Amino acid sequence: MADKFPKAFVNEKNGEVKKLETLWDKVSGDWIPEAGHYAMIAAKVAVLAPVAGGLAITGGAAAAVYLGSRWGMNKLFNFVHDKVLLENKKGDFSEYDLSKPADKMAFEQRFGEKHPQFADDYLKMAEAAKLPQVPKLLVIEEFFKKQGKSKYGTIVSDYMAGVTTRPSGKDPVVMLGKGALADLDDKEMRAVMAHEFTHAKLGHPKDSAQWLTRLPVNSVLNMALIGFAVLGPLPVLPILGFVLATNLVGKALKSVKSRHHEELCDRGAAILTGGTKDLTTALDKIKAQMVKYKILERKDAARKAFLRGDAKTPDLKEEKLPEPSKFNRFVNATHPTNERRAKLLDEFEKKHTTYCEKKRSDFAAGFNEAAARVKALPPLVKPDLGNMEADIKAMVEEDHTLTQIFRENDLVQTKRLPQPNGDGEKVIIIVTPKTAIKKAPEAAANPKDETPPAPPPAAVKPPAPPVI
Repeated sequence: MADKFPKAFVNEKNGEVKKLETLWDKVSGDWIPEAGHYAMIAAKVAVLAPVAGGLAITGGAAAAVYLGSRWGMNKLFNFVHDKVLLENKKGDFSEYDLSKPADKMAFEQRFGEKHPQFADDYLKMAEAAKLPQVPKLLVIEEFFKKQGKSKYGTIVSDYMAGVTTRPSGKDPVVMLGKGALADLDDKEMRAVMAHEFTHAKLGHPKDSAQWLTRLPVNSVLNMALIGFAVLGPLPVLPILGFVLATNLVGKALKSVKSRHHEELCDRGAAILTGGTKDLTTALDKIKAQMVKYKILERKDAARKAFLRGDAKTPDLKEEKLPEPSKFNRFVNATHPTNERRAKLLDEFEKKHTTYCEKKRSDFAAGFNEAAARVKALPPLVKPDLGNMEADIKAMVEEDHTLTQIFRENDLVQTKRLPQPNGDGEKVIIIVTPKTAIKKAPEAAANPKDETPPAPPPAAVKPPAPPVI
């Protein structure tokens, strides 16, 4: 395969990235599935129209449901997005705005030994991708993440990497698990972040939100069709078959679109970093961890079912997950297989070998300088924990930047105070019994001249990242 410059995406003279998708990418991956989904809704309106007052009434009602759904969904997504950002210091996340020197230093003090170049690469790629805003980085604190699925759900989230935005596409946020930070090397992490930045640049979270706003319309039309079939104006069996078939087509269209987005973002990562093999190895590492804990989850569920007498003896030697059928993958899979992704990345590498090598070399050139700068940073100031119990001590020593930790009997708060001379931070610890908080929140114990701690807020479930 000839070694060519990717001039469709990159300016050959100055090396600037021009775009991360072509018109055909947009047509084949976005417009055709979108048109199919709208056509499916239109077909249901056409079937309903003769028995529901005519096309004008049926179409008008469907349009009203759609507009109401879009308004409500936008409000809901913005509310959740704000709550995630505003509430992220309760232990679920640690937030870093790497465009701010103080946050960049705080991140490098904590993670710089493993990833000295991460913050520099993060900012460099955001600029190269021409993102309107540098995404905030939320590091998932795995031992506080409550998903309510199983005892392994917290560990799975530790290997997550995803991006989300408002429905408008503004205020992007990258969510990254500490396990991924620990297991991936600097080149793999760079490729993963470039993949997520491509999602943000191409507006994929916004697309996903807009697709979700059409689902209530589809549900209302399904109920209307089934209702008219039960009442008599429409034949029951053909209508049931029509509803099932269109729902299946809708799921398949969404899955096709999602897989196409993932392939575009893999290519975007290759354009931004040249790290084709780095992304392949990162995906394999993440998948290995996900599969490992999914197997443990299955074994745990089988063991519990067996003890209840609901199942046969569980297979405790299970070492791999059952493979879904091709049809199942086509209809439901949101991501291509790792094998297909590796094949496409390898093809890009072979087609643009010189370009990829130069991009990797450009990033590698800054590693030693970044490592030296990070090494010279003042160390994190560990809090004086005194005689605090062992569990709280372990939690705070693991990450003393957490603002609030809830226990059974009391609330532990840590407060980060930048030192006047800029040398690190002073960390103070506040322990407030829950009984005192309930009786008099304003009287909670506080250090002198410090801001009183807020009463425990209600738990807010953060949204699942639309894309990974």
